[in-house]
Amino acid sequence: MSQRDFLQAFDAAAFAAFAAAGIADAGEYLPPHAMPGTPATPCTVLVDREVEDFGDEVAPVSTFRTRITFQRLEVTAEEGGVVSLLDANGLVAEVFTLAQRTRHDEGIGAWWVQHG
Repeated sequence: MSQRDFLQAFDAAAFAAFAAAGIADAGEYLPPHAMPGTPATPCTVLVDREVEDFGDEVAPVSTFRTRITFQRLEVTAEEGGVVSLLDANGLVAEVFTLAQRTRHDEGIGAWWVQHG
């Protein structure tokens, strides 16, 4: 098994465990410039809110940035892509636009996002 295959299998197992524990979200991804009527790609994502801290003092400052992490096995995300989080009924609960890639390896890709 290659490193890429191992990382993708490991991340798939981790995301499945996170979803079972209620800390991963079902979502749909649309690439930038998708034509109207293009079906969204189902995906499982991790959403981290207010995750970036500044300062090494006793009380670092947190910003209100949100990061979404994808399994690259499910989605190859691009800047400007749109992620819709789904509620328990499969309806859109929240929408994000990918603004800046923060991490990328064979298994996962993480992006700073904007709401809407």
